[in-house]
Amino acid sequence: MIQRMVSAAIVLVEIISLSLVSSARAEGPALLLKQRLDRLVLDCYPSATEPGTAVLVMVDGKPVLRKGYGVADVEKGVKVTPDMIFRIASITKQFTAVAVLQLVQAGKVSLTDPITKYVPDFDTQGKTITIENLLTHTSGLFNVTALDDFLSQITRDLKPIEVVNLIADKPLEFEPGSQFKYSNTNYILLGMLIERVSGRTYAENLESSIAKPLGLADTRYSRDDALTPRHARGYDRESSGQWVRMKPISMTQPFAAGAIESSIDDLAKWTQALADGKAVDSKLLERAWTPYRPTERPSDYGYGWFIRTESGERWIGHNGGINGFQSAAVWIPEKKVFVAILRNGMGGGAPEILLRRLALEAVGRPEPERVAITLPAETLDRYIGVYALSPEVKFTISRQGERLFAEAPNKSKVELFAEAEDKFFSPESDVLFSFSVEHEKATQMTLRRAGRDSLAKRVD
Repeated sequence: MIQRMVSAAIVLVEIISLSLVSSARAEGPALLLKQRLDRLVLDCYPSATEPGTAVLVMVDGKPVLRKGYGVADVEKGVKVTPDMIFRIASITKQFTAVAVLQLVQAGKVSLTDPITKYVPDFDTQGKTITIENLLTHTSGLFNVTALDDFLSQITRDLKPIEVVNLIADKPLEFEPGSQFKYSNTNYILLGMLIERVSGRTYAENLESSIAKPLGLADTRYSRDDALTPRHARGYDRESSGQWVRMKPISMTQPFAAGAIESSIDDLAKWTQALADGKAVDSKLLERAWTPYRPTERPSDYGYGWFIRTESGERWIGHNGGINGFQSAAVWIPEKKVFVAILRNGMGGGAPEILLRRLALEAVGRPEPERVAITLPAETLDRYIGVYALSPEVKFTISRQGERLFAEAPNKSKVELFAEAEDKFFSPESDVLFSFSVEHEKATQMTLRRAGRDSLAKRVD
């Protein structure tokens, strides 16, 4: 009897051991992936005492990395935890787009309707601007946040019509439907449409039509007077490198273009609910997740999302920035990969760069490590000049000693590092720069981003 018990015990131990070995083998790749993802975040945001970030990487519906980095409150030393709430800035636009599509699905709005049907007091300068034009940023309306004096008045509480009327004297930048140009004005108008058709405020409609039905407990219209210990505090980085509390802003101004707050968990739950057809009809969602085709220039924007194709996969996402906060999220349905980054600091590495690196790691195509080489000043001189992607978008390439720099309109100057005599990269960007040279002088510059090339011709 004792012998039988001992034999049974040995067999049981062997079964358990085999089970543990099998489990370890299964967990091994996931653990290694988690470690690689963690290292990528720490490479981008290494400080444990500066404003940080909450990061979520999900594969096949399971979190591989869910972690907080840095501090949520610099003054109090409160660490960022993955369940914290951040302002998500322009990721708001996908919630606004779906709220509009819910009205379309209910038969209360048509995508071909002119916005004046719902906001008759807005001047469209004699042009027909449709709901679809607003959703796809093809309206031609000037971007209200690009006004020269916009930042000087952002603490004022304004009604949505007062915000859009700030650009009343600006002519349309192009014929509606002909081109894509990102404009927050579009989504402020869509928020007005939602309010007038639903009979509720934008915040109330978000709660009743999206957040509550989908169980998004941490997703709401952001308010400074409703902060809790779970809210990350926002910070801006001064030119001296010091972190200071974000400049105040009235959330009435970003409104339906950027006033929502959320968490990484809610963003994942939201994306999965969309993919499962729980928020809006799948056919309407497919239109939202398909790039709109303007009549003149191509676009990679649908309704509230940027969409690009890479290695046969759709990368459906958005990024955002608002006083003290940055955000980025992407959904790759073909790989069932979702990545979200919420940051409580304006400054340091851009979340969208880290987002791409994490997503590539998660889909199994890690970004190659780039090694910089040194080029003499006379070689760098070949590339100095101004290069135009379009009449409005020009890059300036300059040299300081043996260092090369690129500067785009309304962007800070970034240093370029050579990996070959005519190829350069920047750790602050996911864009690769290469030059075509004739007679010791560059004639054009090619910018490669996410597998897509854009040609900029030298114009100086």
